[in-house]
Amino acid sequence: MVIVEHDAPIPFNSPFTGILHPITEAPDEAFAQKMTGDGFFVYPEDNTVYAPCDSDVTFVFDTHHAMGLTASDGTEYLLHIGIDTVRLQGEGFTVFVEAGQHVQKGDRLLSFDEKLIREKATSDACICLFPELPENWEVRLCAGPHIVAGEKAARISPPSSPAPQSHIFYAPCTGTLHPLAEAPDPFYSHKSTGNGFFIYPSEPVLYAPCDGSVFFIFEEKNALGMHTADGLEYMLQAGIGTDTLNGEGFTFYVQGGQPVQKGDRLLSFDAAYIRAHARSDACFCIFTDLPADTEIHLKHHDFIQAGQEAVWF
Repeated sequence: MVIVEHDAPIPFNSPFTGILHPITEAPDEAFAQKMTGDGFFVYPEDNTVYAPCDSDVTFVFDTHHAMGLTASDGTEYLLHIGIDTVRLQGEGFTVFVEAGQHVQKGDRLLSFDEKLIREKATSDACICLFPELPENWEVRLCAGPHIVAGEKAARISPPSSPAPQSHIFYAPCTGTLHPLAEAPDPFYSHKSTGNGFFIYPSEPVLYAPCDGSVFFIFEEKNALGMHTADGLEYMLQAGIGTDTLNGEGFTFYVQGGQPVQKGDRLLSFDAAYIRAHARSDACFCIFTDLPADTEIHLKHHDFIQAGQEAVWF
């Protein structure tokens, strides 16, 4: 596989239009546990699959629900339409290409009967898999949640540099990840209250990024003080200038002193209200008790799902 000659992330476009998800959220254990390779999937809003890049069709399943392709840079990938669609024996699928054919980005590969698949298969999830990635390479989403066929969806990334320390921290919300130095307010970008990171949210919910407990809830109802299970202190804050809203637009699901597990819902907010009445909807995670010389390393600088690895230090 030619991919091993690369030493930088390889961008990859979506063959599908719909709602983008990491493969670990696939509604099938074999895909979710990456038994057949890393990748991503889309809940489709369109019934046509397009070539994500210039490629050669290496094979088409007899049941027409899946096909294998090789990109011009040698990246091998598999497109699989729906879960358990193999049992349809080709019913509901129309294939426009054949094995050995060269296709260009945007060419139609196949179409499917969405209604039939939803009625007769386990799921209509459309999956893009990379079955032959080198060891420790991984697929990272860089868009979403909504994606249009042909848009960049993910990066195929080489192994990250090993962390000098073992603390890994996870994203408390879904959106676009940024280092704190890029915050749209000098109070945060100058790290006045500590180092950390922020996310421009695409979904208005903050989740517990790890096991721990709620230390306190700010009187302004826009932020929480948190402890990790091993005692690290951090603050989660929704928006800039939201302290003046006096809690309006926020809904809390926890209280001070409450233990939480990774993924527990902490608070939600009215995104439209915050954008209209505050300076920014940027959501912050700030570590308040780290040594001043601790460097926060972002795992990547792109779209991230709540619960995915965000930073290490």
